[in-house]
Amino acid sequence: MIIKLTLASALLASGIGLMAPLAIAARADDTCVVTPTESLPAECQAPPASTGALPGADEAVARALRLVGSHGYYQLCARLAANIWGRPHSGYYSAAVQWRQMLQTGNAHRDDRQPPVGALLFWDTGGPYGHVAVHIGDGQIVSNDIGDSVSGEGGVYRVRFELIESKWGATYLGWAPPVYPSSS
Repeated sequence: MIIKLTLASALLASGIGLMAPLAIAARADDTCVVTPTESLPAECQAPPASTGALPGADEAVARALRLVGSHGYYQLCARLAANIWGRPHSGYYSAAVQWRQMLQTGNAHRDDRQPPVGALLFWDTGGPYGHVAVHIGDGQIVSNDIGDSVSGEGGVYRVRFELIESKWGATYLGWAPPVYPSSS
């Protein structure tokens, strides 16, 4: 296993022979190496990237917490998530479109309930738009609309991420890093 990891590290460092990024996950008896187009074998553990924090997450979480208690984000979850990451808008028509793009580009971590701090978490709400929120750690998210007492309020709330499922009946899809179009 050490030899394989050393060889993979040397190839990554030199850029020789690798055309796509690799995911490396440890198992008890060997190492799994897959390209972004392959699925991680079930016998492998999740890659280390599914814990910890994403680069820039500290600043994003600080912005998210400053937005808690504000209003004006009614049905604008993608904009809220983009604002948390310091962007004026997401560049996607909806959270559902953004999730599909994350799937197509290999950035989606389907059904992974151990997102890193700063990750964008996605849900299927049964409608065409979906929902996205930002994970701020310890199973908590900053999300819009979930605590509104009046429809259209567009409040920003700090809640447990399971509340989106239990209150709205939404289906958790997974998480992705904050990848936005360069023009947004």
